[in-house]
Order: sequence, then C-alpha cells, then structure tokens
Amino acid sequence: MAAFLVLQAARFGDLVQSKRLIRTLESRGRVHLGIEAGLAPLARLLYPAAEIHPLHLHAQPQYQALKHNREMLAQWQATDFQAVYNCNFSGMTAALCRCFEPELVHGYRPAPGGILRSAWARKAFRLSERRAVSPLNLVDFWAHFADSPVAADLVNPQARPGGQGLGVVLAGRESRRSLPVPVLAAVLETAFKALDGPPVRLLGSKAEQAAARKLLRLLPLRIQERTRDLSGKTDWPGLVDAVRGLDALITPDTGIMHLAAHLGVPVLAFFLSSASAHETGPYGRGHFIWQAARACAPCLESAPCPHATACLAPFRQAGLLRSLATCLRGETGSQAPLPDDLQLWQSNLDALGCVLRLQAGSDPQARQRAAVRAALTEFLRLPKAAGDVCGATALQTESAPAPAVPDDWLCQDLDWMLPPGRYC
Repeated sequence: MAAFLVLQAARFGDLVQSKRLIRTLESRGRVHLGIEAGLAPLARLLYPAAEIHPLHLHAQPQYQALKHNREMLAQWQATDFQAVYNCNFSGMTAALCRCFEPELVHGYRPAPGGILRSAWARKAFRLSERRAVSPLNLVDFWAHFADSPVAADLVNPQARPGGQGLGVVLAGRESRRSLPVPVLAAVLETAFKALDGPPVRLLGSKAEQAAARKLLRLLPLRIQERTRDLSGKTDWPGLVDAVRGLDALITPDTGIMHLAAHLGVPVLAFFLSSASAHETGPYGRGHFIWQAARACAPCLESAPCPHATACLAPFRQAGLLRSLATCLRGETGSQAPLPDDLQLWQSNLDALGCVLRLQAGSDPQARQRAAVRAALTEFLRLPKAAGDVCGATALQTESAPAPAVPDDWLCQDLDWMLPPGRYC
C-alpha cells in the first residue's frame, strides 16, 4: 500500500482544515500525519485511519526540537513514502523534510538558502497581497497540493440541526476578531428566542472562563437556567462530544468553528478585523457568515488597528439581530437590509471548493473576486459547470458581467528567474 506523509505544524483549526488533503491521500493509500504532540489526541479523533506522529515543533532553540524528533526522523527514513506534503512555510518543517529526496516533497521544499514554494503555493502567496479579493479557502489551498483532490462535497457533511441545542464559542485567539461580551449576549438572546429556548453550551478554554461568567450575568434568567458553561472543562473528546449534534454554533473564526463544520453542525460565524470568511470560513454547504466589509478589511493581525476597531460597529446594530433571526427561522429569501459595512454570506461548493454566496449587503469586489476564482480554476485545469460564474454571488449572478481577466499580479510566474534563496 502506498504511504503518504502530511506535515501540519500549525494550530487546532489548521489541523481540521487539512481534511480535504488528508481525505484525498486516504483514498490512495496510508496517511501518516506529523503534528505538534499536544494535538495528537484530537488528530486521532478526526482522522482515525491515519497514523499519527507526535512531534516537538515549537521548542526553542530549533536544534532542540530537531533533537527531540530524531527518533521520528529515523522512522520516516525507513518508510517508503510515495510523497511528503509540507503544509507550512516554516523553517522547522523544511528542516524535517531534508531527510527526504527533494522531488518527494510537495508544497514547501527545502532548498539551498531557503524554502522553495511550489507553483500553486506561489499563487496563494500572491493572493495574500490583495486579501479583499481572494476567493480561496485554506482547506482548498492545502487540498490542491495533491493532484485531483476528492470532490469538495465529500469533505464535510451538509450542515443540519442535530437537536442538541445551541453552542456559543466565547472568543477566539485574537480578541480583536471576537465579539465583545455585551454584543455576544444580544446575539445569544436573539438566537435563543428564534430557536424556541434550546439548551445552551458555552465553549472555550480556561482563558474564556471570566468571559463566560460576565456573559451569564448579562443574560435573562430563563437563558441562564438553560445554559451550561463548559469553558475550560473539556478535553479533546469532551469538546467533540459537546459540539456534535448541536442545532447551531455561534462563533468567531476559531478552531471550534472548523470542528463544527467537520461534524455537520450549522455555523453562525462573525468575521471582523483580520478574519476573512473567503479564506478561513466554515467549509461545506449551509453555513452563515456575517463579515465586516470596511475598506480597510481584512487587516493585518499583527498590526495595531488605527481605527479603534471600527469594523465592530455594524455588529452592535439591531439590523444584525434581525438578520440572525431571519436565518434561524429559515427565511433567508426575505433578508432585511444590513447595516453599512456588513455582509451576510452563505457557504456553498463548486469545482474549486468552498465558495460563498452573498445573501445581504453589497460586495464591491464581486467582479474581481470572481475573475480571480476563474483564473485559479483554469490554473488547476478544473472543470467548470455550465453557467457557473466562478464565485459570483447569489444576488449578482444574473446581472454580473463576465469576470474580468485578473491583473498581472496573479498571472505572473517569474519566480524561476531568481536564485532559490533570494526571494525567501
């Protein structure tokens, strides 16, 4: 049986978002998955058919990490891998890949003086220059490291209520990308009423326990009595059990959001600041995302905001709550206008992968994003369904002109002219 190695050195959410790539390789042989040791129990739950290799990836200095991983490297050298997929533009994973012949490594390959990116990876790096028009979900970026990945509709189940109540993720890793507790309380109260008073589960790590207590104080007694605070109280199996079967999950851009999509739980996601739903939104059909759409968004996560997080303002307005209630009642065809600088998207699938369709709000970048998606589809030589306007929104498909040809910033492919270490 063919053997494949996938290296994924990033966080919880990234492990879940590697699913399409891993499913593709599982259809062709045995998958070996190298990940940070702390995520190994979760990886075994997500990918029970894979052989999990726990690694020390973040020890400092890096030579200490390599020392810890010496035994694993010896095992890899003794395994006849057909291909190695390095998912991270990382010095550490590139160093690990040096134990393989260069032609076996896909994605990011070690090279003299730096890291060599594949042609597909270079395309994605160019998309990061103009994130507002990027249409590529991270799941599909990694999936296309392999030729002819499995169809997108084979990755996650259709989103459907499971009868187990409402989940609420208290916050994400970056506070600027999460709804403040008073705003979250209004969102939860609206969803609770629209779903006729279901049980509620608060989800998060120990770091969110103070936020959970504050949220509970802001909620009416009838909701408090139906709410169970699980923040900091679940291990990986417990978290999976807490999310599985929910009717809906309220969340910012988090790993738990991707776990919910993996399980087929309908996601109600709120994206602002540096989070872009087109890049890291929930994967599959039937999820809803409210996206801040200021001219400065999405911003750089590591840079301070010069506008006092002005992209949060639309989430404080009553129009958001009316929109949320409409979605939960299944009345998306009669969406009321949203506040300025706010969009409502619903997730769907096409030949490239996950694509978002606009349900309310305006999208000034629609035509250029559709053109970029068409260019990516052509680059990968994927079939395009008849009448598909590659990423055009549901509100604009009929009237939108044919996608424009993207600027040279995406189409140029001149990296071969530079020495391998020069552009890294």
